[in-house]
Amino acid sequence: MSGNTRRFSGRVQAYERYRQRYPAEAVLERLRDWCGLTPAWRVADVGAGTGMLSEVFLENGNDVVAVEPNAEMREVCEGLRSRWPGLRVVEATAEATELEDGSVEMVAAGRAFHWFDEERALAEFRRVLAPEGWVVLVSVGRATEPDAQSAAMERVFVEFGTDFAYVRGGHRTHERME
Repeated sequence: MSGNTRRFSGRVQAYERYRQRYPAEAVLERLRDWCGLTPAWRVADVGAGTGMLSEVFLENGNDVVAVEPNAEMREVCEGLRSRWPGLRVVEATAEATELEDGSVEMVAAGRAFHWFDEERALAEFRRVLAPEGWVVLVSVGRATEPDAQSAAMERVFVEFGTDFAYVRGGHRTHERME
């Protein structure tokens, strides 16, 4: 298990409790407009964590395969199956999802892509996507405009984050993507 996978061990309860949820309707509206997302599409949520992004697609009526390598995160995600029978959870990584060739119409990664080996993950995404499939990176970021709350939050991260500079650098991945 890589360091990026292990880093969430022992943090799952706090992650699930405090991590900002995705604005479901905003995400779904954009994806319907941009790529024609319909409830008939099968979606792979790669780096699914506790299933926050999976829930957005499940609410849309999609069948979802949640791909998550961390056992503790995956266990919480598996708990969603009681509400969402269209959810399948697999123990795998972004670079080796164990999904069949061409088996999904969309590969989605929410706040996780910067942890992946980009080159290997994108090759894997191409392999599992159906023709005309989409790769979607979904993120909810902090405000970039300097306001008192954002500045205070940044100070907390810098002062108490054990590896905040490393994590912050990984977020630059999104700036290179189209």
